Amino acid sequence: MDPDTVQLFQLETISSLLAFGELLDRPGVDEAERVVESSAGLANYLDDLVEGSFCSHPSQEAHRQYLADLASEGYFGSRNFAVESACHGVLRALPDSAGLLDSSTGRELLALCEDFGEELVTTMQWLRTTGH
Repeated sequence: MDPDTVQLFQLETISSLLAFGELLDRPGVDEAERVVESSAGLANYLDDLVEGSFCSHPSQEAHRQYLADLASEGYFGSRNFAVESACHGVLRALPDSAGLLDSSTGRELLALCEDFGEELVTTMQWLRTTGH
């Protein structure tokens, strides 16, 4: 039996988290690119699922407003890129001696990631409820 769409998304997310764990143990460009590409791919896939749904997403109007000022087509892809860009900016500016979560900037970044994660979870629940 094939897993449903939500289960596939969850499995890919778990795979990405494992890849991120490997990145923490063995930092490297290839591992980092794999994590970034996986995250972007999942966000774009979620955009396709929401777009292809027969039901309107509960935050559809808010998503349109968010995208109004951007030259992007997908809400989740755009949000993922914003989070990714914020992460790159913080990591580049972080001194070697500082721990990311020990800084106020790191905590703000974590909050940004958590907000986006909550939105992804809410959308996954919506997809399950609407029977996509």
